[in-house]
Amino acid sequence: MEIKALVLPPLGTNCYLVKTGDNSGVVIDPADMADEIIAAAEKMGMKIEKILLTHGHFDHTGAVNGIKDKTGAKVYIHESDACMLTDSDKALAYFCPSMLFEAKEADVLLKDGDTITQDGVDFRVMHTPGHSAGSVCFFMDNPEGLDVMFSGDTIFKDSIGRSDGYSGDYIVQKSTLEKLKALENDYLILSGHGESTTLKTEKMFNPFIN
Repeated sequence: MEIKALVLPPLGTNCYLVKTGDNSGVVIDPADMADEIIAAAEKMGMKIEKILLTHGHFDHTGAVNGIKDKTGAKVYIHESDACMLTDSDKALAYFCPSMLFEAKEADVLLKDGDTITQDGVDFRVMHTPGHSAGSVCFFMDNPEGLDVMFSGDTIFKDSIGRSDGYSGDYIVQKSTLEKLKALENDYLILSGHGESTTLKTEKMFNPFIN
């Protein structure tokens, strides 16, 4: 298994390529620059089979159509954020008017507790609303070290995602953070923006969770 992070425009979003098999894998939050993402995947020796979205904001979904058109990958998003794929205002695309917004189609609508499997690797879905109504974290076992949490904009190193956009809710977000705080295992957190961290570290030092 191999994980590669790409930091992409327009807002420095972390896009993750996860090679799960000999020549296949998934992409998480393809923000923009579909051709560059596909080229990076090919350099890793993998074809993108699935597109996993932690939420529906424009800066995490901009390359969905380009990747889907060229690879046939299916798009996975929580059912509560699917509306953002077709509505530019709900997707907050007005933050970057110079970026073309294209309507997208989800193939699989996720719910809390779902499992997405690729090449025998499971991505477990935890619904983590607050930043948006359909925000999720994907949990992946890692036999080579700490298990991984792809957290999107639910939690960052020393911070959390804003909750003042469409369907955001700070009260709900606080409940989500309590749910993360209650997790017993430690995880490597690969978030939607910024550097990586661990859940243990955030429990100790993140002012929004400790």
